[in-house]
Amino acid sequence: MARSLIGLIIIWLFYSCSEAGSDDLPPVDPPGPVTPAITMSKPEFVFGFVGQLKYSYCPSVLKQEDGSVHMFFCGNPQNMIMVDNIYHIKINADGTKTSPKSVLQPGLSGAWDDHHSCDPSVVEGVFQWDNTTYKYAMFFLSNKYGVYYNEIGVAFSNDLNADSWVKFPEQIVKKTWTSDGDQLVGVNSKSWGVGQPSVVSLDGKGKLLITYTVGDIGGTRIVWSEADFSDVNNYKIGNPRDMVKSNLLAIDNKSRDYTCNSEFAINIEKDKIVMIRPVQPMPGDYPSYLNSALEIDYMSLSDFLNQGGSWTPIYRITPGDTGFPRNHNAALLRDNFGHIQNWEEPVFYYTVSKAAPDVQPVNSNHAEWTYHIWKSQIKSVTK
Repeated sequence: MARSLIGLIIIWLFYSCSEAGSDDLPPVDPPGPVTPAITMSKPEFVFGFVGQLKYSYCPSVLKQEDGSVHMFFCGNPQNMIMVDNIYHIKINADGTKTSPKSVLQPGLSGAWDDHHSCDPSVVEGVFQWDNTTYKYAMFFLSNKYGVYYNEIGVAFSNDLNADSWVKFPEQIVKKTWTSDGDQLVGVNSKSWGVGQPSVVSLDGKGKLLITYTVGDIGGTRIVWSEADFSDVNNYKIGNPRDMVKSNLLAIDNKSRDYTCNSEFAINIEKDKIVMIRPVQPMPGDYPSYLNSALEIDYMSLSDFLNQGGSWTPIYRITPGDTGFPRNHNAALLRDNFGHIQNWEEPVFYYTVSKAAPDVQPVNSNHAEWTYHIWKSQIKSVTK
């Protein structure tokens, strides 16, 4: 009897495990979505005039099919003299670098660009100027002695390794006010002007999207225009439009932020535009004119061009990430047309600086002499 009872129990257990219908099973919640953890790769030193009283900052970086990179950036030719030139180095796939060389300098005395030339943005296309067709255009900020404001110019070349570029003789984006000289803001301030261009190709030829900073009596902001430089003598730049600022947050992650001095890259197939920007406000200690944090954001390219939508942050880069108290004047690694394939995990280049008490605004101890260029990459790590 006992054996029969045990046998019945075993048979019942067997069939209860193997033949229960799906309707008899307790409901099981589906697995939740896998959450990627966003992080930043270990920073790598790229370039600096180490051991000299010179600065290097504000890069424009173009990746080539062979793995090499062309980097254009701002630097000063003479120790302790703050006059911006645009420099070039090539970083080979094996990590070796060419020597830095100044490829664009301020113009002759009295010209609109006789003081500084900086903030390069280099893009490939087809640019016909007089009897020459150029492959590359470099947009840059410049200004002249005797005034505070900045304006935007362009130069051309058929070789990224060129020793010099051919300047268009006039500024292509002028200050926003019509009166001569500086525009006063309040009692002791002057308007900054226009500059810090970031340019991408829309058609692989002469049609471009130009974004740039405006600083005038109306405030500081980024605007953009569609442009056509297919025929340089008759170039066209559309009316500037204010960039969408929705969901851009300040350093406290609560306040609405404004932005300036940002670089952009696009992915047409994915309908995305990516931006790396400084996060406001700047710290109060010296150098109080440099940001401590940067942020990479993205949004729909279609929304951007229609002045709608909002930005989504990818990652905020802080002193805890870089090891430096100031992080500023950054760039995205783009192809020659200003496009980016891996937009969710971008490689970016940025400028670092020391801060007080390690530096002071005195002669050989200026913060500028600690401006060096580093790079890193955003990484998604699946938890």
